[in-house]
Amino acid sequence: MKALLRTTLLLCVMSALLFSPAAFAQDSGASSPNAEAAPADTRGIDIDVTLGVKRKLIPMAIPKALEPGGDTGKIAQTVHDTLARDMKLAGFFKVLDEGNFFFDTSQEGMGASAIGFSNWFNVGAQGLIKSSVRTNGDQVVLDLRLYLVEEGKPARLDWKGGSFSKDEYIKQVHAFANEVLKYYTGKPGIFGSRIAYVRQQKRNKQIYAMRLGEEGVAKITNNNSINMLPSFGPGGAIYYTSYQAGNPDLWVYEGGKSRKLSSVRGQNTGADYCNGKLALTLSKDGSNSDIYLIDPSSGKIAQRLTDHWAIDTSPSWSPDCSKIAFTSGRSGGPQIYVMNADGSNQRRLTYQGSYNTQPSWSPSGNLIAFSARDERGAFDIFTVNLEGSIERLTQDQGNNSDPAFSPDGRYLVFISDRGGKGKRVWMMTADGEVQNAITEGSGYQSPAWE
Repeated sequence: MKALLRTTLLLCVMSALLFSPAAFAQDSGASSPNAEAAPADTRGIDIDVTLGVKRKLIPMAIPKALEPGGDTGKIAQTVHDTLARDMKLAGFFKVLDEGNFFFDTSQEGMGASAIGFSNWFNVGAQGLIKSSVRTNGDQVVLDLRLYLVEEGKPARLDWKGGSFSKDEYIKQVHAFANEVLKYYTGKPGIFGSRIAYVRQQKRNKQIYAMRLGEEGVAKITNNNSINMLPSFGPGGAIYYTSYQAGNPDLWVYEGGKSRKLSSVRGQNTGADYCNGKLALTLSKDGSNSDIYLIDPSSGKIAQRLTDHWAIDTSPSWSPDCSKIAFTSGRSGGPQIYVMNADGSNQRRLTYQGSYNTQPSWSPSGNLIAFSARDERGAFDIFTVNLEGSIERLTQDQGNNSDPAFSPDGRYLVFISDRGGKGKRVWMMTADGEVQNAITEGSGYQSPAWE
C-alpha cells in the first residue's frame, strides 16, 4: 500500500511539473538517439508587436433605451449596457461617449422620421443603435434597430423584435448584436457562445462555463479537488482532468453529469476532440508523457501517436482533423510541433525562443496560437503559420498565456495578470489590436471556447 501511495504521489508531482518550466528543464540535459540538436538560442522569444495599420473602428452611437410603457426597472438599462458592451468587445466599433450627446435623446422616437440624423452626424456617429423596452407582466417587449446615419435609413437585419420572457430577452439582445456584426463584416458575432475555464478557490480548482456577454455561470465540477484543462466535445460535452480520485484522470461532463473516461495510471490530460477522435496526453504506468488517441465513448486507447524520450503534450487538432499541433521538449526546451493525425511526419514549427507552449489551432487552419516566454522573461501570446513565421499579439502588459481561438477564428481568449488585478480571462481580436477583460475577480486559468 505504501508503495502504491508513493507511486501516486510521484505521479501527482509529475503532473504538476508537466505544465511548468521545470518539466522541460529536467529533460533538457537528457541524451537519446532520437534527440535533436539543442537550439543555439536559449533566450526568450524576441519579437515585437507588428506596427501595422491600425484597424479603423466604426463610430457607433448607442443612446439610452426608450421606455414607452414607463419604468422597466433595470431591464432597459441592462439592454443598453449589453448592447454597448457587445459592440466594444466586438473589436469593430468605437462606442461613442454619451456625454458628448448635446441633445435630449429621450425625445426621439424609434422611426426614421422621428430621429434627428444631423445631430447624430455631428457627434461623429456612422451607426446608430436605437432600443425600446416595455414590460408586460413576465414578458419583455424588445424593439432594437440599427440606423445608418449618413443615409438616414435603417439597415436590414435578420432579426425581429417581439415579446420575450425575462429569461430570454438578453439572448435576443446578443442575437441582435450578432446581426449588427454580420451587417458590417459579413459574419455574425459570437455573443452567447460558451467559454469554459478553471477558477481557483482556496486550495481547489473548479471548472465553470459561461456564455459570452451574459451574467451568471454554470459550475461544472463541485468537488474538493483540483480540476483543470477543460475542452469542449460534441453536444456541449466538456472534457477535463480531475484529481478527485487521486490520479489525474480524464472526465467528461455531459447531460448534466460527469463520468470518468480515462484513468490509466499517470497523466490523462489535455484532451482535444475532433470529428470522433479524442487526442490527449498519457503517461502510462509512470512512463514519459506521449500523445494518444482514445475512443471518445469508452476511453479505450485507440492509437499511440508519439513515442519519444522527451515530454510530448498539449495536442490541438487542425480544423479538418488531418493534423495535430503539440508541445514537445525533444529539442532541449518546449517548442511547437505538428504531425499528421496518424502520428507520422512530426516536425518542429517554432525555432525562435526557448519556451513555446500551449498551441491552439485556428478554425481557418492557417495559424496556431501559442504562449511563449519572451526576451524579458514575461509570457506573451504569439501566432505561427505552417511555414514557421511568427507574429506577436501581446507585449508589455503583464503575463499572458493559455490562448484559445473563438469558433469563427476572429478572436482569442487568454489569461492575463495585467493591471495588478490577478489572473482574469481576456478577449482580443485575432490581430491583437483590441483587448478587453471579460471576467471580474482573479484566479482564472485555461479558457476554452466551444
